[in-house]
Amino acid sequence: MAKSLPLETLQEIFSYQTGRLASCACVCRQWQLAAERFTFADLHISSADLEDFRQMFPVSNSAGRRFHLRSLHFKINLPKYGIAARGQYEDQYDRDTNSNVFTQAITSLFKILSSWPEYDRYMSLQIYARSPSSDWQAEPDWTTRRARLERGRAFPEEELLQRRYQDSYLQLRGKIALRDVKCITSLDVMGCDNFRNIAPGAVSEMVVHLPRLQTVTATLRDKVRNGPEMGDSDSLGDFPRVAARWPSSLRHLRLRYDPSQRYGEDYSPHSTPGPNSRSLALQQIIQQLENVDLTETTIGPDLFWPVDANHTTPFWPNLIKLTIMYSSNSASRGQPPDLTDEQLQTPLKSKDLDELSLAAGRAAQHMPRLQSMEIDLSLPSVPTAHYYFIYIATLGKVTWAVTSQFYVSKKTQQVWDVAARRHGNSLPSVEVCDMDTYSSDSSSFS
Repeated sequence: MAKSLPLETLQEIFSYQTGRLASCACVCRQWQLAAERFTFADLHISSADLEDFRQMFPVSNSAGRRFHLRSLHFKINLPKYGIAARGQYEDQYDRDTNSNVFTQAITSLFKILSSWPEYDRYMSLQIYARSPSSDWQAEPDWTTRRARLERGRAFPEEELLQRRYQDSYLQLRGKIALRDVKCITSLDVMGCDNFRNIAPGAVSEMVVHLPRLQTVTATLRDKVRNGPEMGDSDSLGDFPRVAARWPSSLRHLRLRYDPSQRYGEDYSPHSTPGPNSRSLALQQIIQQLENVDLTETTIGPDLFWPVDANHTTPFWPNLIKLTIMYSSNSASRGQPPDLTDEQLQTPLKSKDLDELSLAAGRAAQHMPRLQSMEIDLSLPSVPTAHYYFIYIATLGKVTWAVTSQFYVSKKTQQVWDVAARRHGNSLPSVEVCDMDTYSSDSSSFS
């Protein structure tokens, strides 16, 4: 009876049983083909599984399985370390060893996927790295994980937890030659927080070799600049040299680039301008994009309007939506109670933020498809420091909601009035209000 049912009918039935299809795939060949549409749609593999993964999708007869795959989650297993090492920071040997493992894993994965044909469909790749059962967050047993966390709090010199590797960054080492992979349209790199830090330069190199890529989502971390300068591949400053090589198919960027903070320190969301600034690097990238979401990423006016713009006017022909959010939360990182409000307010300067809004308004005049722009900058440790801006092109509505120490100059308001008029609004609304009294109509912003 099983063989008498059409493949489409079996797939419809199996769509209601997606959690229990492994046994169904063993019934007969017809059932296997029907089940694989679901069992191969979302795969989680590690670097230890690469040979099995290659054999699972042989070049000769795996077209069906490849076509079913929509999401591939790839965990890079870093070398384990002993209990004694939990109280020691990673040294250069550890960093080199881990980067070599990382390089081999990425190179091998790209080599396998490079043999896959180009499909007219969406396929995502997620990448992250851990040291299984050695990184405390990767402990498979919750009781053991909780015990290590409590020990780290009680005896921090013996159990460093993630502090052991917080200043280490996985890099693609040597003169590698990644293969081009045409089947991937979305890349998600989890390169900090609960996972090992991955250098931005390594992410950028992967992007270069994904010629059909449409979406990049990356969670990365900056490095504390209190010692020797890090290599170029650790910094977003490396992006301008490779941005020109990024695929023209790219349309969406979601970047979270956390600052590495010391306890009790709020970092400014305002970056230092200059020819090698992070903002200028990002500005060169996003000119081809449609949607950009920057979180915890320090930015400056040159993200919108570079200092040499008088010679070459920037143009964003595709940009539809831009969102920038920064919430430097030192309070949750063990902030000592003896810091004054004046010390904590220093990172957010009214003049800097007004220059940022002015540059954004100038840029918006050269964004013909822009529908919305939102900038939300705050210091949760200082509730009195909050700068919020939103522009809705369809409504011709420009709004600033700011706390008392911030101002919005008339020049900035006039520039945004011009931007709204260029987007077809003959009577734009430009408003500056106090954050305490500001209330948004969610239906208007939907």
